[in-house]
Amino acid sequence: MIEPRERRRGGGGRGPWGEPSDNAGVQVTPVRKPRQWRYQTRPSFKRVRGPLVDVFNEAEEVLIVIDLGGFTRGEISLSRTPEHYILQAARGEQRFRELIDLPPNVDVERSQEHLVNGVLEIVLPRKKIPAQPARRRATRGR
Repeated sequence: MIEPRERRRGGGGRGPWGEPSDNAGVQVTPVRKPRQWRYQTRPSFKRVRGPLVDVFNEAEEVLIVIDLGGFTRGEISLSRTPEHYILQAARGEQRFRELIDLPPNVDVERSQEHLVNGVLEIVLPRKKIPAQPARRRATRGR
């Protein structure tokens, strides 16, 4: 007669086919409760010292991306010179001024500015350099 297989949690000293198991005397440690976490009542934000600025030099344009962290258009002042872009922002006690150097071959007059969700994008197209005619080399007859 075939004896039914004993099914116990943790093996119970027998393997899956009813043979004696090697881990019959192994003790299992009890599971501990997770430790209690202490939550703060209010979030602690660090004060932003200045905006994050990225300048991307592309083939056809220069893209400047500035993360202003929630400033609105009325709190931002932009001015430009042929060599620099000057950004000033003020909100409450938080004020900063950023001077961004521009490459020499950008057209500042055709710049485009977009402010969406606190991120300012400035697109500066490159100046068109007139193509110079190719010079032909004179070949000597032999």
